[in-house]
Amino acid sequence: MTTMILSSLMAALTVAAPAPETVAVVDEAPPSAEALPAGESTSVVVVPETSPTPAPAEAAPTGESSGETVLIVPATAEGAVVQAEEVPAEVAPQPVYRPVVDPLPAPPPPVSRKDIRTGPWRGRWWFGLRLGMTGPLGGEAPARPSIGSVTGGFDLGFRVNNMLGIGTGLTGQLHDSMEITEDTGYGLEKRTVYGDMVFWDPLFVRVFLPLKRRFQPFAEIGGGLAAYDRAEGGHILGGQIRSGVGFEGWLTPNLTLGVIGNYRWTRLTQKFASGEDQHPVGHSYQALAELGFHW
Repeated sequence: MTTMILSSLMAALTVAAPAPETVAVVDEAPPSAEALPAGESTSVVVVPETSPTPAPAEAAPTGESSGETVLIVPATAEGAVVQAEEVPAEVAPQPVYRPVVDPLPAPPPPVSRKDIRTGPWRGRWWFGLRLGMTGPLGGEAPARPSIGSVTGGFDLGFRVNNMLGIGTGLTGQLHDSMEITEDTGYGLEKRTVYGDMVFWDPLFVRVFLPLKRRFQPFAEIGGGLAAYDRAEGGHILGGQIRSGVGFEGWLTPNLTLGVIGNYRWTRLTQKFASGEDQHPVGHSYQALAELGFHW
């Protein structure tokens, strides 16, 4: 009798209380069987929020955090702990790529004007090889050359600064010519002999335009000794002045090619057997090309 009454009450309660709706959510990539203990399975239950009581203001869900509560419960585990995780309803934002650029290095500190070099940016020493043509401009022989000929020599100089250079030089040239008749034993034979002039400039000064460029014009003046070796024999000494203008162009940091036009004033001292002295003066030009080596 008692059993029948309890059965009737259980049936009435079952009809009165509707069973909660259960929705099964299947993951697209369920865990593999190797990841679960033997004899256990995992079921996912989604429980919708149906509480009629509003949540407090400080705990009320917002649009950013509203979503569903997912319960992950082992099906056969006893005393299982239910872990709740919130899944946002909106799709998570995609990361934004921002390239990272290294900052520019700090500028160098300013340099004091006292530390800036005021001298020449070129090598201070130079050695120049000179080659060109020479000829007469006027005056008296033998100080005046009587022929046009090749001339050549060298200069050795030092640049005090970007404007001033000092140096020394040596130049030689064919100065004049004459025909002589010589008895060779087989008869008389005519031949041409030449007189030579050598100019030694113990000191000359070269003034440059203060330009730090590839081409640099200059003017020079100097002087020294003139030695004339006569064609018919003998030597005559005297003095000379060297002056001119030109420019040099830099081919490499240590090599220049220059063009120079020089004027030579020459005064010789001739002594005769009678004791008379003569001082002929001659004028000549030199058109030169100079290959300079700098260090």
